[in-house]
Amino acid sequence: MELKKCTRCYTNVCVNGRWFHHDHLTDTAFMLNGSDPINVKLPDVPTTENELVDMLHEHT
Repeated sequence: MELKKCTRCYTNVCVNGRWFHHDHLTDTAFMLNGSDPINVKLPDVPTTENELVDMLHEHT
């Protein structure tokens, strides 16, 4: 699925049992980890949900 090109949009995905939050049009995400989120720098700005999941697989 293509990610909307809107800064107000976001996607939450589960990768290997861990939930990540990604704000569209950014190259960052963070793992939802209670009150202490873990920030992830992505190698590029993902344009699809599959790209996002592939990039996050490297961090799980």
